[in-house]
Amino acid sequence: MSGVMPTSEAHLSRARRVVVAMSGGVDSSVAAALLKKAGNEVIGVTLKLQECHEAQGSRSCCGVDGIARARAVAGQLGIPHYVLDCVREFERDVLRPAWDEYAVGRTPSPCLLCNERIKFGLLNEWARRIGADCVATGHYTQVERSADGEPVLLRGLDPEKDQSYFLAGLDREQLAALIFPIGHLNKSAVRELGRSLGLSTAETHDSQDACLVGPDQSFAEMLRERFSAASREGTIVDEAGAVLGQHPGIHHFTIGQRRGLGVSSTSRRWVKEVRGTDGVVVVTDRDDALLARRLVAAGMSWLAPRPPDGSVLECMVQVRYRHTATRASVSCSASGAVAVTLHEPVRAVTPGQAAVLYDGDRVLGRGWIDVC
Repeated sequence: MSGVMPTSEAHLSRARRVVVAMSGGVDSSVAAALLKKAGNEVIGVTLKLQECHEAQGSRSCCGVDGIARARAVAGQLGIPHYVLDCVREFERDVLRPAWDEYAVGRTPSPCLLCNERIKFGLLNEWARRIGADCVATGHYTQVERSADGEPVLLRGLDPEKDQSYFLAGLDREQLAALIFPIGHLNKSAVRELGRSLGLSTAETHDSQDACLVGPDQSFAEMLRERFSAASREGTIVDEAGAVLGQHPGIHHFTIGQRRGLGVSSTSRRWVKEVRGTDGVVVVTDRDDALLARRLVAAGMSWLAPRPPDGSVLECMVQVRYRHTATRASVSCSASGAVAVTLHEPVRAVTPGQAAVLYDGDRVLGRGWIDVC
């Protein structure tokens, strides 16, 4: 890509004080080990996002088991380890906004909020207070510098593990203070490094994305119970408006969902629309009814220079984590929203999710899908 310096491992060996976010998994463990091996002063930190009594049996990145694993690796590496209590901020800045989205029939992206506000918000502030030069994590993404010295967020080398989508809402100041030591590696190489370094987390399972989820409970229902919120009950209708049944709450549904609809049918049906205004869930038996060619994304956060109002940007757009980015024409408006015309139809574009814009491997910006 023109104007961006090539990926290099030189950022590992600058003898800096580096705070490493350690989840207790192999990725962050290897990131810490590589930085320590390269001569940096490494400080391990695990974010506590829930109270210990809520974490029993959790495989999430914030469970008590993750804290114990991170501490064990820090001991192996001979680095200090701290636990940063973010329980109150996590509930206020991530969980509450996520429920507010579910409550009106949208599907939130809590991992993006957690990265923007907690992992690279509170953690960056803590790192500055102790005089650290930068923060590192085990994310599969890369940061390089443009020709004018600005930080550029790139996809990770491993396409199956690339996490740039989840970091697309970071601002330039946050990005400038970050390094991702394993972004140039694939997952198998990271595990092999973990084994060769003798790390106790080398075979640890990947962390779950959604924190606090029990084995028999959805994330949305957990949030409803947590905030003692009422369910927005309503009817399930077909595309013609015929009532097919009742449902216990719109937070149980998302666009494209097929299972758990609670209606009997001789044909397959999918959720086409979730209406927060009247609590109606619209289902369809036509798979092509889920295809969209246009969407509007609000609340844009730009890592690349913001295009002028009225201009059209040709780029790639990714509408969820596992979606393959699609070519699109993006029109910018003075309101800060963008109108996206997809060159090929995309299935199950969902309000509340993030639309991330790419130029090749480079992240241009992120917006929240508002209208499809």
